[in-house]
Amino acid sequence: MTKNQLAKRIDPFDASLRYMLVVVFPKSTSKNFSLVLNIAEGAEQYAVADINGKSTYFVCFGESQSDAGRAVAILDYVRTWKGVQVFSKGKLLQNSYHMAPVLNCYLESQSCRDYQAHCYKVIDDPFSEEVEGRGTLSIRVVDKPSIKHEVEMDRYLFPCNFLFNRFRFQKDHPSSIADQIQASAVKSVCDWCPNFEPVKWRKVGTRKVLKDFFD
Repeated sequence: MTKNQLAKRIDPFDASLRYMLVVVFPKSTSKNFSLVLNIAEGAEQYAVADINGKSTYFVCFGESQSDAGRAVAILDYVRTWKGVQVFSKGKLLQNSYHMAPVLNCYLESQSCRDYQAHCYKVIDDPFSEEVEGRGTLSIRVVDKPSIKHEVEMDRYLFPCNFLFNRFRFQKDHPSSIADQIQASAVKSVCDWCPNFEPVKWRKVGTRKVLKDFFD
């Protein structure tokens, strides 16, 4: 049997552990149904099963750029259909609305010569008091100009540009920063991205910062 032939059954929970995403939908009366099937047939795995006398379609998307594009197109068409289910990493996703931004982000990375240039973000030490915007507002009245000193700032690699503005560092958390990043990605429904590697969090260097000192 080839990958696109009829199948008696595909376990979407199991398949979603081996594929980027799995989308399951019943036969629809939508005018776009034929177009959706045409797109689905080109996916890494596509199958049709008879469930309770009704044709049900299983589409398993791989990590290729073309499959990611197919997933974006199909989810855009089927998101309002009844009975549509989306699976990732062994679980049924309750809201597929959040999948499109992650898929589009992944597609952008696939168009880059080096996906890391798209996905990774170099940031200042998030726990340093010298980070801009950190700390409380204070007003100092002085009768002499400040003296500027160079301070060395540690720099770190944050492994997901998509997640960065959704993530909050917790210094006193018992889990490692990498594990906090992974947990946050699960909550933000972007942990299934093939490029996501929370273990990439690490120190990557330093930079010089001028700080005001007062006598």
